[in-house]
Amino acid sequence: MKVTLEQLKVLWQKYNPDFLRCSYFSAFTLRGKNFHADDEIQAGDLEYFEKCGHLQIEINYVESFYNLLSAEFPMEYRRPYGCMDFINIDRHLDVINNANKLSRRKRLLYVVGDVYSIDPATGRHAILFGHNAALDYKTWNEKKRQVSKDQKFNYRNSEWGVILFVNMKPDAETNYVERFKKNTDLVTAIVTRKKGSRVEIAPDFIPEEDTISVNDPDKLLDTYMNSNARLIIIGETISEPYKRSLLQVKQYDKFVRMMVVPRINPREIEHFLMQVKMVYNSDRWSA
Repeated sequence: MKVTLEQLKVLWQKYNPDFLRCSYFSAFTLRGKNFHADDEIQAGDLEYFEKCGHLQIEINYVESFYNLLSAEFPMEYRRPYGCMDFINIDRHLDVINNANKLSRRKRLLYVVGDVYSIDPATGRHAILFGHNAALDYKTWNEKKRQVSKDQKFNYRNSEWGVILFVNMKPDAETNYVERFKKNTDLVTAIVTRKKGSRVEIAPDFIPEEDTISVNDPDKLLDTYMNSNARLIIIGETISEPYKRSLLQVKQYDKFVRMMVVPRINPREIEHFLMQVKMVYNSDRWSA
């Protein structure tokens, strides 16, 4: 798994070096100095890399070290959505593949961390699926014979994020102030209040980054396609422009997740977030 020198320096400055156990994936030589595979990285190594302008390091994937990276750099090293064993990954990708045949949205998984196989020539680990590698049905079936049946897969879905859909056009049926407040309430509930909430919508969901407001029905489909959002929250009475834009999304993806939100009661934010969590994590093709 590749990490930058700057990221490693941040960890070494913040954490006790005794807890920063990570090692080199492979051997390499830098300006005459040898670094060996599986040797632990030392603070002095980072100083040497900086002098040499060596800005990226390939390390062995270890879940505990990944968790530190994820805590400091949540966008670059997102937390996994979940973990599955060999059999369940095999089944899940088969189910997704069948759903993909019925929708223009093509879903897949992303590997979190590296998955290794053994190189028969050297006996050393080889990277079979690298961190953030796209894992679809075809790729899986090409490589799964090289995977240990005991392998656990940390993964993310290819869909993440929430679209907040409130119509701000003049032709909307309710007045502008009312709609503006609804949009603000939704953003506050998902982004601001989420920080102190006990409800986690999904492990890899970063509310400040993954919440998108769409105020123009004409832009809904493009936003859904380009963001790969997992859920559309509809914050308005369904008017004709709404119906047309939602129908476009439905025609593109028959499995789209949608929910309509009435006026949010500030005293029931937790209940609202629980509803969002339930719909966000549902798979309509499995229903």
